[in-house]
Amino acid sequence: MENLFESLNHQDSIFFLLSMLISFLIGFIAAWAMWRGAAMRFQREAADWKKKHDDLAAELTAVREKLDLSTADLAKAKREAEIALEETASFQKEKLKWQKDLDQSLEETVRLHASAHSYQATIEELHQQVNYLQAQNASMAEQAASGQSEHEKLAAMQTSYGASMEQVGALEARIAQLTTENEALKVEGKKEDENLLNLLKSYNDTTNRLGTLEEKIGSLVAENEALKAELDGLKNAASDGAVMGAAAIVTSINPADKEAITGGTIAPSDAKNEVLAAIGSSIPTATADQKDDLTQIKGIGSFLEKKLNALSIYTFEQISRFDAGLIDNVTAAIEFFPGRIERDDWVGQAKKLAENSKAIKSNDLKVVEGIGPKIEKILFDAGIQTLSDLENASVEHLKEVLSNAGDHYRIHDPSTWPEQAKLAAAGELEKLKEYQDFLSGGKEPGQ
Repeated sequence: MENLFESLNHQDSIFFLLSMLISFLIGFIAAWAMWRGAAMRFQREAADWKKKHDDLAAELTAVREKLDLSTADLAKAKREAEIALEETASFQKEKLKWQKDLDQSLEETVRLHASAHSYQATIEELHQQVNYLQAQNASMAEQAASGQSEHEKLAAMQTSYGASMEQVGALEARIAQLTTENEALKVEGKKEDENLLNLLKSYNDTTNRLGTLEEKIGSLVAENEALKAELDGLKNAASDGAVMGAAAIVTSINPADKEAITGGTIAPSDAKNEVLAAIGSSIPTATADQKDDLTQIKGIGSFLEKKLNALSIYTFEQISRFDAGLIDNVTAAIEFFPGRIERDDWVGQAKKLAENSKAIKSNDLKVVEGIGPKIEKILFDAGIQTLSDLENASVEHLKEVLSNAGDHYRIHDPSTWPEQAKLAAAGELEKLKEYQDFLSGGKEPGQ
């Protein structure tokens, strides 16, 4: 080796050293590029894991809230079942009372019908006696007309006739009395029959109501069992959701989050009124047309976003103005976990997102490296008009759009555009700048 260097002249030595230096630099640059690519991939993977963590945390919150609602529904169903059972017991007592009254009415009706039948038999017997006396009187009259003029017989016959007529009068009076009593009994019997019909109707109504109530109880029991099954399913889902896929990343969930919301010191309705009163004074007014995507704030899912929108909270700017008192009221109004808003730093995240949303318009596709005004117009015409649209577009579709625009645009490589659009839409400008610095002409090194 020493002979080799001694055999080299000065110019050869310089050339050899320069070659070694250039080789070293090339190796260093290649190694740095590979390290940079790996670092960016790790950053993207870390961001994806963080998003999964936040999505799972939001999903866990939604499941817990649904679990609370199901628990409340189950308690309500149990209470309704208890009320229905109490009503059933009351109806059973009422049914027994109606049954007793019905039996008494039936006995009274039978008695009245028996009395009426007895009176009718007595009246018929008296009519027979009257007919007999009338026949006897007629016979006596015939005997008197036939010439039996004996004074004694005639007198006896007259006396007998007078007595018979008195008996007939008494019997007729008795018949009239019995007829009146029979008519009264018939009227009373009709009333008893009507009462009996009314009792039967009330009894049937009570029986029908009891049947309906028993059906309702059966339905409530079935609903109760269904709610229990759903509640068990939700408990299992909440347990599985807390473990599934998140065991390696969900390490920041505070055990305090497991406590059920008790409503705090202020009722949700009162807290809602306080929040609505603060809009326009403590925080700016906003409308649904000005709505930001609040789910970009870590810890806010679609369920909580709807609750915030119901409080007329639509923008990052509004959330960035929350103070301690307003945070407490919002927590109570949306029935969220106490201290969670501060722990997830909604206010800090909202401030950053508000600043980024002012800096980048959602339809400014030119923030993506590789997209100029002409390509932006081509994408607009193809229906890709926002950063969110570009983020969700597949690379194959983007290549097809460029190819359809002509050969001049076919040479562009859109493989990194969705990732850039994702960072821009999320307002992560620093990460976007780092990523674009890493790119070469809008492409990752080595592509």
